[in-house]
Amino acid sequence: MTDEQRLVAWGDELIKLHDAFRLDLANLRVSGVGGADLRTHCLAFCDALHAHHEGEDSGLFPHLGGEHPALAEVLDRLRAEHRVVTQLMERIRKLLDGGGEGIEDELGRLAGELEAHLDYEEAHLVPILNEMTTLPERG
Repeated sequence: MTDEQRLVAWGDELIKLHDAFRLDLANLRVSGVGGADLRTHCLAFCDALHAHHEGEDSGLFPHLGGEHPALAEVLDRLRAEHRVVTQLMERIRKLLDGGGEGIEDELGRLAGELEAHLDYEEAHLVPILNEMTTLPERG
């Protein structure tokens, strides 16, 4: 795939990635409380989501902000939502370390926050991403 082809589909690829996060979180929520499997899957999910958000915060968002200054408020909101999601994931890690009591409620909170975040991000960024002609610098 050429850079041009990748750029045309970048917003669509973001939706696919977000859908995978949605599915993973839904599966976590129905897998039941307790057990090494839940812990392993929760930690893997949290690590993957955190890496995705760090990549957006350090690469994609600064690039978009430079190319589209009118997105400043949108990007600020998305960064703030990343911090909220990170706090919820830290709480989930602590609950897992403590035996898992209350994990269902916290996964529910995470699902609500994450769904709203992903929906907002997609509504505001996908059209722009699908029209991009430059990529963020690679680290």
